[in-house]
Amino acid sequence: MRALLILGLAVAASGCGNVSNMRAFSTDYVEPSADDTARLRVVTNGMVRGIPASDCIDWRVPGAGVMAVAKPGFADRNNGRRLGMPTGSWRLDEPNLASAELKVPAGKPFTLNYLSEGYGSAGQTRSCRQSYHFVPKAGQDYEVIFYEAGGCVVVLRRLHTEGWTEAVPMQRAGLCRMSDML
Repeated sequence: MRALLILGLAVAASGCGNVSNMRAFSTDYVEPSADDTARLRVVTNGMVRGIPASDCIDWRVPGAGVMAVAKPGFADRNNGRRLGMPTGSWRLDEPNLASAELKVPAGKPFTLNYLSEGYGSAGQTRSCRQSYHFVPKAGQDYEVIFYEAGGCVVVLRRLHTEGWTEAVPMQRAGLCRMSDML
């Protein structure tokens, strides 16, 4: 009887997407092998996960995973990766920041999911949970900043080799399925 109960719970949990949700915290983002790509620098004091070729959150998409994370204990193979991108707007050597430069597929929606939790001066818990998508253009360089400092800061800019940047609009991204809540 106990074995049947455990089996039933395992089947129910996997059917609700919990397995893929947990994998989303421990799996690194995988860059596309296609030639049609853009470069994206991710700067964060939390965790930023990417979902290629999607305008919503779906952890089952091949390549989806952690792009950069500031706290230990999660997937962090991409942290510190550099592709020689132009200088952006943030100093990358600030304490408590993680950053990575990664290739993303161009011409398709790309969803970014940000999670951050911290504590305020009086011990209150602060957190940011933001999800956005945009369509990168082939051969372009972008920098996205997800930062929690008493409020959520979210900025996406296109970088130019001449040293200037321009804001890039993003749209909110929701869940593809309710089971992708994490």
